Amino acid sequence: MKVIRDSIHKDIYFDENILEIIDTEEFQRLRNVKQLGLANLIYPSANHTRFEHSLGTMFLSEKMAEKLELDKDLCKIAGLLHDIGHPPFSHTLEIFNYNHEKIGKKIIKKLNIPNFSSKEIVRVISGKVLESNIISGDVDADRMDYLLRDSYHTGTAYGLIDIPRILRSLTIIEFGGKKRIGILNKGIQAIESLLVARHQMYSAVYMHKTVRIANTMLKRAVSYEILNKNLKIGELSKMDDVDLISFLRNRENYIMKLLDKRILYKRKFFFQYYDLSPKERWLFINLDDNHVLQIENKLKEIYGFDIFIDIFPIPKIEEHNVFVLLNNKVEKIDSISPLSESLNLAEKKLWKVSIYVPKENIREIEKEKIKKLIFDEIESNINSELYRILKEFKEIEGKGRFLEIAKDCGITTKEFYNELYKLVFCGLINEKFYKNKYIYSLG
Repeated sequence: MKVIRDSIHKDIYFDENILEIIDTEEFQRLRNVKQLGLANLIYPSANHTRFEHSLGTMFLSEKMAEKLELDKDLCKIAGLLHDIGHPPFSHTLEIFNYNHEKIGKKIIKKLNIPNFSSKEIVRVISGKVLESNIISGDVDADRMDYLLRDSYHTGTAYGLIDIPRILRSLTIIEFGGKKRIGILNKGIQAIESLLVARHQMYSAVYMHKTVRIANTMLKRAVSYEILNKNLKIGELSKMDDVDLISFLRNRENYIMKLLDKRILYKRKFFFQYYDLSPKERWLFINLDDNHVLQIENKLKEIYGFDIFIDIFPIPKIEEHNVFVLLNNKVEKIDSISPLSESLNLAEKKLWKVSIYVPKENIREIEKEKIKKLIFDEIESNINSELYRILKEFKEIEGKGRFLEIAKDCGITTKEFYNELYKLVFCGLINEKFYKNKYIYSLG
């Protein structure tokens, strides 16, 4: 057995088969891909990488698989490779439909993986087997590791999680005709601590206004090079942070010059969740990168300086979907934990649409005028087949029933879940969980 000393989990043991994967060029690239983008401009010690996070996810994946009596070797490799498709600076540069999971699957298919076919690993990462819940689920190894690791390296005290208690509480339950990972009643407090840690880390680190500004500036620097055909989006999967920074400096990219000197734009104002109507939220979150850049170019023509629009990602609060085995009944944690229910509402307040401008131009724009100019450039219709279906049916009982109707209208399962999530978040659709059944109605 080999051993790596890790800052979070201490000794991580693995065999020659795992070492063979770690030593591939594709995995070694992650040594130079920062976990938190440009957060180190705000938290100077946040220089940890996807490499060490992947090792930590592998470690926790093995522990979870052991507890649940699942294939621990399969879970270890899936945990190790789950982030192999990340671009430089991680999520910051998932632009123009770059999807690290899709890219990762393509990379995995080309790897020689001892004892397993690449197809088996891809099935786990794609969410097609029970083991998938360990890598990406309601309570997963990925999230537990990054919360602990990001908290440690940013110097914050918010990511504290009772991992031993969570591991002891894990169980396999059956809900809706499918097996999934849930927890026993004794683990409720440990899951609540996970929820609190997640909320505080998002508030203090991931959604920190200056972190968002720095990452948005880097995003625009790279976007301009792609639009000017100096860089292809696919090339990001082979680059690390060093490659990209060198490229931008050689191009004499003006935003990169500002970042090098830590001259950051300022947030002039923002629109919070409750500042916007459900329809306005829907229109904002459905803007793609190209459309945002077009609006920004229009604003620059009017004002003569950069005006960046930063639409925060919708918070994916998987932990609120955790199912608890309570008195031989399966209950959703929100229905039995007042803390979980209140945090669900608090997460919405973290979501914003922020407007950034150069410091010297901060007094030259007004909130309502900018809002009007933005919406003048956006189609005002709610283009959603699920919304149309619910207008017709008024109320639908059961997520499975809703999916059946959607499929009859030509919507795929993946499209259904993605669109439903956005509609519920915006408030255009109400989702209630009552007597082990989801009920949907118009918001």
